[in-house]
Amino acid sequence: MTARPAGQPLEPIVDDLAWCWWTRPRATVLDGVAYFGALDSAGHIVAATWDLAKRCAQRSILATVENDDHNNPALVVQAGRPLVAFYSRHDEDDAVRYRVADGDGISRWRPEQVLRFGGRTTYAQVHARGDELHLFTRVDDTAWSYRRSMDWAATWPEPTRFLAFDTDQELYMPTVMLADRRTLRVAVSGHPKEYQRKPLHDIWVCLVDLETGDVTRPSDGTRLGNLRSGAGMPLNYDRMEVAYRAPADRTVNLFDVGDGPAFEIGFVSKVKGDASTVDARYHVTARYEGGWRTEDLAPAGSTFGYIHAGFYVGGMAFPDRTPGGQVYLTREADGLWYLERWARDPGRWTPRRLLGPSTTRLTRPWAVANPAGGLEVVVLGLERYGAEYFDTLSHLIGAGADGPYLPSRSSQRPTVH
Repeated sequence: MTARPAGQPLEPIVDDLAWCWWTRPRATVLDGVAYFGALDSAGHIVAATWDLAKRCAQRSILATVENDDHNNPALVVQAGRPLVAFYSRHDEDDAVRYRVADGDGISRWRPEQVLRFGGRTTYAQVHARGDELHLFTRVDDTAWSYRRSMDWAATWPEPTRFLAFDTDQELYMPTVMLADRRTLRVAVSGHPKEYQRKPLHDIWVCLVDLETGDVTRPSDGTRLGNLRSGAGMPLNYDRMEVAYRAPADRTVNLFDVGDGPAFEIGFVSKVKGDASTVDARYHVTARYEGGWRTEDLAPAGSTFGYIHAGFYVGGMAFPDRTPGGQVYLTREADGLWYLERWARDPGRWTPRRLLGPSTTRLTRPWAVANPAGGLEVVVLGLERYGAEYFDTLSHLIGAGADGPYLPSRSSQRPTVH
């Protein structure tokens, strides 16, 4: 492919959309339409679509919350069922809210419903299987809780506390459902900062069987507890399997988990220290026969916004239904930004450039579920990132296997309220 010249604007699919790293799903194709769940710069919870054939966008406002990029929604898209959008307010109250679409598309929505978790919530991760919806949210920074609906959000039993780590810092937990439509891979790590007393920088893992509720260790199948009965819950890190031990002089930021044949985890590390930005590097750790192996990919480049302890570099995302040994990442080098797809060749990882070089800061890539029409991955083109993650403005940019996805549209459709 021919790279765009440095500094040339990248054409967005949808303007003014932002998201964090730990909410899912947020980009899904169904019947020729891509659906996105995001937050705009005014604090609106947004469901947006991109028609792959007509090359036009539409957006619908579901709620108004704080202009905080942690608040983006999880948007569940399944054939034959109405859309459901789940969203929380970053550490503001004890609720995850949701709305169910009234009919097809994003134009009409039923009234907002509220699920209580007994502690301050952040993030929503939802996995659908048949009529079931499995919801995870972080509670009071250091725990994650779980609720399920067996009837597509009509009813919800009381929550079960899934994780409760002995730490005084935030926990981050990417998850992914495997092709069997019942097994969930889970990875967990702490905030990269050091200014509290009990930082956690290793990465722990487990498996969850959404059909039975059993939680097990990947290496030997040891049963740790059950999410449905509550037996053995919540888990502390000392009962989980360690996938990566951070060196004493480094800290990590965990991004994503892959759904391929091997249990793969994408993360970034740097030299420890809340004021340090030294030697940020991307890694994949994977479990093969004989145990976990961590591989180095590439320098991550600059941080953007917030504080150095927040360690906000570009990000990593595994492709949907990946064959393994592939990951998307965004990185900075010499003042320019790139979106790349890295693949494991025998003995090493090699990149394929999809976007860039560009002066547009490219961050928080996400693989499109059920990719189609040349749209495989989306990324945020960051225009500004305010202090303490408020006042963010970014735009959704797409790419395919060979390079930029070019919308070639004249205008976006009006917002539907």
